[in-house]
Parts: sequence; C-alpha cells; structure tokens
Amino acid sequence: MKKIEAIILYGLLALVVVTLIFSISTFFTKGNSDQNYNKLVSAELQDKCQTPPGYTDAEWKEHMGHHPDRYKECLT
Repeated sequence: MKKIEAIILYGLLALVVVTLIFSISTFFTKGNSDQNYNKLVSAELQDKCQTPPGYTDAEWKEHMGHHPDRYKECLT
C-alpha cells in the first residue's frame, strides 16, 4: 500500500512541477512588451472607435469595454 501512495505522491508532485514550469515560461514569452504595445497602437485606424478589419462590431465593442480608459469616448 505504501508503494502505491508513493507513486501517487510523486506523480502529483511531477504534475505540479510541469504545470509550474509551463506557467512561468508562458508568462515570460507571451507578455506584451512596450515595443509590442507601441506597434499595436500605431497600427490602429485613424478613428479608434471604428471597427477594424477582422472584428465584428460586437467584438470590437466588447474589446473597447475591456479598456474603458482608452476608449471612453467610444463607449458613450
């Protein structure tokens, strides 16, 4: 019985370690840097309230709702 408990414990420990490594690596590789942010902002349309290509009106409105400080004049 002790052998099965040890296998389960080590299996769970290994799962936690793998999940932690994946989470940390994803955090550092997927984050938006200042350079990436500036690139995205410079690609905006002249009228930032206008729905850009690749978005539906509903999707763009939802996106703007996540950034009310940036799109406050579009959300009124």
